[in-house]
Amino acid sequence: LLFTLHVSAQPSFVIEKVADGVYVSKRTETPGLIFDSNSVFIINDSDVFVVDTNFTLASARANIAELKKLTNKPVRYIVNTHWHDDHITGNAAWRDAYPDLKFIGHTSSREDMKGVGAANRDNLREHLGETINLFKRALADQKNIAGVPITPDERASYLADLSHLERYKDEGRYAEIIPPSVLVDDELSFTRGDRIITIRHLSRAHTGADLIVQLPKENIVITGDLVVWPVPLVGSTSSPASYASTLEKLLAIKPATFIPGHGPVMRDDSYVRSELALLQSLVEQTRAAKASGKSLDETRKVVKLDTFEKTFAGDSKSLAFVFANYVSGSGIAAAYNE
Repeated sequence: LLFTLHVSAQPSFVIEKVADGVYVSKRTETPGLIFDSNSVFIINDSDVFVVDTNFTLASARANIAELKKLTNKPVRYIVNTHWHDDHITGNAAWRDAYPDLKFIGHTSSREDMKGVGAANRDNLREHLGETINLFKRALADQKNIAGVPITPDERASYLADLSHLERYKDEGRYAEIIPPSVLVDDELSFTRGDRIITIRHLSRAHTGADLIVQLPKENIVITGDLVVWPVPLVGSTSSPASYASTLEKLLAIKPATFIPGHGPVMRDDSYVRSELALLQSLVEQTRAAKASGKSLDETRKVVKLDTFEKTFAGDSKSLAFVFANYVSGSGIAAAYNE
């Protein structure tokens, strides 16, 4: 009973004005293994563009309600920066609220949503109940997943994960997955008054389909999961070597403001440069290990990322677990296969 009182059933976010007509719905849950994306509202003279639509319909509907407090202009376009569920599941809620809108995505997103995305979604649905029970048992027993006494940051992380998963169980897993109808290979621009909205594919990175949304006049770039705070989500669908070069292209734009796929608005490039250094080191070490004939398991043992773990995770055991999963685990594997 004590446990259930601490689980939030409501989406958790704040609306932050970044520039005139540009707002980010920034997630405020404690970071964990399950993430919900930031969403961005670009309110123009006569319409609205929205970037990314969350992990569940509940999160998306909460964002729709907040947007309607800001403007009664219609949403004409949704940009899905890539095909991962935490950025697209809410599409159906936005379509229901604004039936005339169109969805923009990279050319490969349509197939990725139907292929590896559907497989990942089926796997999550199949194991959803046992995953929820795993976190509940850990919280009830006051032990983390590894079976040692749970820390306060791990407890907060597990509660956040449970909140996401419970909402997904209730409705997100039944959501219609809506693919893009407007496809981008390299670049697509829109003019709205004196505002230019440019949607660009720099190259493979977190996925093969990552798009950024650039607002040149405001010198803002909405990065999707090219940039994720507090721990970069390198992940199993990434191409780490290309990811590094893509971040170099992103930095070459010299934005004054980065709006990441997860985490706070960034007013300088220091975090992105730390992320780039991590990827470069991961790739260099993995390439050297594979060239010397080491297997993937042997490579994991010789690639040393302790300094970077300290940079991104600090002393947090929950963030160290995220780093182990997304960087030291699937990130090294992705680099090895690449």
